[in-house]
Parts: sequence; structure tokens; C-alpha cells
Amino acid sequence: MLTGKIKVWNRGNGWGFIEGDNGEDYFLNAKNIRAGQTVSSGVKVKFDTEESQRGPQAVNVTIY
Repeated sequence: MLTGKIKVWNRGNGWGFIEGDNGEDYFLNAKNIRAGQTVSSGVKVKFDTEESQRGPQAVNVTIY
């Protein structure tokens, strides 16, 4: 599991990017955020990754 922070979050469209502590960016879709949690820019998160059509994508995203 990786850690990072929400770099950009488009609440209206339900997507954004996480900047991993490793310096890489990961696409984030609202469906991959743990139920009941709300994110915004700057929030610290833990996440897994998988490859998608848009490149590396964050999944199983949890605020910590």
C-alpha cells in the first residue's frame, strides 16, 4: 500500500489525482474511495494501484 496526498480533486466530476510520497501521480476516480469518506486537495491518503487506460490508477483509497 502506498501513501500520498490528494493533489487535485474535481468534486463535480468525481475525479482527480494523488501525488504519491514516491513523487508519482495517480489518477483517482470517486468510485475507488472508501465508502463514507470525502476527499479534497491536500488530504493524506493510503492506496493501492492498478494500471488503467489513463495510466496508474489509485484504488482502495482510504484517508489517514
